[in-house]
Amino acid sequence: MFLGAMFPGGLVGVALLLGRLAAAAVLALVMRGFVQDAPWAVFPIIVLAASLAAGLLTRFAAACCAVLVTVGAARADGAMAAVLALNALHVVGLVLTGGGAYSLDARLFGRRVIRLDD
Repeated sequence: MFLGAMFPGGLVGVALLLGRLAAAAVLALVMRGFVQDAPWAVFPIIVLAASLAAGLLTRFAAACCAVLVTVGAARADGAMAAVLALNALHVVGLVLTGGGAYSLDARLFGRRVIRLDD
């Protein structure tokens, strides 16, 4: 049973916006180390981080981000691995909640009024 709004606004929407921005920043910072190994991967990571920050296809972008951050956590050591693993849990929360009212998803797929007038 779903009891919340599809694209929550107010403080919850702002919190989701900040969460998306934080996840995009962590994705860019974590993947910066991998770019040295594979310079061809710069463009898709930038597109993914921009999509996540703007809230375009948020659930898909967050799922990809969670996978990449988990890979980054597996390759990291010490405290950085723990921080990245916890951030992956944060990004999974974004997968489950979506982008919020302040996202492109809300503008593209937001609530619509459908009238069945004869």
